[in-house]
Amino acid sequence: MESKEKFDFNSEKHDVSQFVDDIYNNSINEHRALNEVSEIEVKSFIRDVIEEMNLLEKIGERDKRLIDISNEFVRNIEAIWVFSGPGTYDRPTKEDRYKDYPWAKGMDRARLNYAAQLVRKVTMARLNKDFKGPLSAIKETKQLTKKAILESGPYIIYNGTIEENENVKEILNREGIIMPPEKVMVIEEPIEKTVDQVKTFKLPEGAYMIGKEIAVVSHAPHLSRIIRMVNRYKPFPPDVKMKLFPLATPKEGKEEYIQKEISGLLYYIYVSDDHDAVKEPYSYEINVSEGKK
Repeated sequence: MESKEKFDFNSEKHDVSQFVDDIYNNSINEHRALNEVSEIEVKSFIRDVIEEMNLLEKIGERDKRLIDISNEFVRNIEAIWVFSGPGTYDRPTKEDRYKDYPWAKGMDRARLNYAAQLVRKVTMARLNKDFKGPLSAIKETKQLTKKAILESGPYIIYNGTIEENENVKEILNREGIIMPPEKVMVIEEPIEKTVDQVKTFKLPEGAYMIGKEIAVVSHAPHLSRIIRMVNRYKPFPPDVKMKLFPLATPKEGKEEYIQKEISGLLYYIYVSDDHDAVKEPYSYEINVSEGKK
């Protein structure tokens, strides 16, 4: 009996061909104009993106606490672009298309928390020091960390909906927050979807980007859409390198999220009026090392 090709999500095996067929058929049902595109071309693209998302998921699982990321990989990051997600920082859900999906709860908070961890990681790498301190001096340690980030840390760039943006700005002024408000740029432009975030992106005035890099933080399947929209609109200087920092999707939502993102990506590449994404991703780097150096 001929064996079928498999791929894995958290060590569970799945039939790739069937998954590709399911995504293709569902996408055709949603976007009838895809019938005008070669089925072979579309299915080949779906297969490639599944493989890409699967790799990003694995990296997200491994690097969720940034332990296995070397100082060399993060040292030149000057800006961290955080894509807003389902919910807000304070609320796990809000009125969006993911409100009824339990696995999507708290994604916005998870992305922002990860970005804050990455800010500390970059700052420590630049200064070659650790910000750990005794519990008896936790207040002093926080103050020293905040000062170090202000002087030597990267920027966070965030552009979400009005509700998401207002929540982030309010949080930055809370007592005990380590992230300096001066190091967070909230882009306040009308946002409804990911392509709006890409098209309205801009760098902070104080960011010195020559020889520097941009980190992009979002959940793994979402990143595959982002990098193709970035390649369509190229919102930052071409000599700036982009590094991806994926968050793993909760186990129960991995397949569903991948299906949704690929279906949306097919729409933006082949169907949308402005063709807001392209098949080839913007050049990027990911942490492929297996351990901290």
